[in-house]
Amino acid sequence: MGQRFGTNTIDLEALREFCEHEGKKVIITMMLAFVAMATAAQKKVSWKPFLKAVEFSEKYFVDTIHVKVENGAVIVPVEIAGQERHLLFDTGAEHGFWAGNQENWMKPLSIDSVKASDINGKKEKIAISQIPEIKMGGLRISNYPVHVGGHLGNYICGLFDGLIGFDLVSKGLSIKLDTKDSLLILTDRKGFFDEETKGQPTVKYWLASESYPLVNVDFPFGSANMSFDTGAIGHGIELSQQALTYWLKKGKKKQSAIEAVTVLKDTTFNASFGIFGFDADTLIENILHLPSVQMSSLTIKDAYASTANKVKHIGSALLKHASLIIDGPKKHYVFLPHDGTSSITLNDKDAHSQNFVPSDSTGMLRAVIRKGSAAYEKGIRTGDYLIEVEGIPIDDLCTFTAIRSRKKPGEETHFVFRSPDGTEKRVVIARTE
Repeated sequence: MGQRFGTNTIDLEALREFCEHEGKKVIITMMLAFVAMATAAQKKVSWKPFLKAVEFSEKYFVDTIHVKVENGAVIVPVEIAGQERHLLFDTGAEHGFWAGNQENWMKPLSIDSVKASDINGKKEKIAISQIPEIKMGGLRISNYPVHVGGHLGNYICGLFDGLIGFDLVSKGLSIKLDTKDSLLILTDRKGFFDEETKGQPTVKYWLASESYPLVNVDFPFGSANMSFDTGAIGHGIELSQQALTYWLKKGKKKQSAIEAVTVLKDTTFNASFGIFGFDADTLIENILHLPSVQMSSLTIKDAYASTANKVKHIGSALLKHASLIIDGPKKHYVFLPHDGTSSITLNDKDAHSQNFVPSDSTGMLRAVIRKGSAAYEKGIRTGDYLIEVEGIPIDDLCTFTAIRSRKKPGEETHFVFRSPDGTEKRVVIARTE
């Protein structure tokens, strides 16, 4: 018995058996992973001709837009074809993406002719279209290319309609994501943010391909080139087991450094939501407690990194604690920590320690709980059904997401779970991210 997400079928009976296996420690990481989503086709097909067609309605401009900030992610209200839409600003995506279907106001450039792969390595043909005009504040962006399609809309639950990729920076814009006051400031003026960025933590990025930015990060056991990905909503530092294995092979000194910061070794169930559907893998995971990580002159303190990933990135969790200026001409990320220091303290020990996965075709959710988490300590176990949240019956992922989004970090939520043997569990758990 399987449920279809896009072109991928998941054996949910096997998943249930895995989740219920006595003594098995299981973790799920539900990743809105845009870093591969809108960009994977670029290795074979150049987007440069499409990007050349993009035009701005103004020159030498500065514009300020009120935005929504969700878990550090910046969601920008825009007008397209007379309707208000919402686009995620994603530093981890090279180009634009539209989460829904082809719409009649889009100008098709390529229909089902370009192959793309998502974060799970699943490949499909995609459509490339232009959005004739995006009204973003007082600025009009013409002929913006987007990758259209996929099944991600099933998982983002209406939070946004698509995303703006890093290509707008490559076209000459500098952008401030003011996550403290929920503002986006964009300009084509060189040096506009110079006064504001003096003395602030600055991170040099470089473009690994047409417009894909990477940064260097220094860990206690080595350095890595990573994406700073504002599209990885709520995520902090994510490593891959492959990267950790590479460092472990570098000798006893590296091994000792890794062992010193490892707080959990586990067999892990990792579930990734990619553009072409849901994927599930049994992986080996290490949870690393990193007292200090250096990203150029920015210090990231008290971070917990999981290695149950296929990519290495740092997500939008940083922007819960700092605003960001992207200086396009200088290729700089400049961080403005909300507390006025030169560092960001994540303190994200419980991030992604309590998650949920659809259990069958009815959409009911079952918990996947990390051992030692707040939910685990209160008696919730992997495989328990989520029945109610705040008195509201839960029968699908988006209902739960809508209720959860109204809660602030630290705010308590009332849950009702039911174990496979029928035992009802009523618990109160604070939101951790």
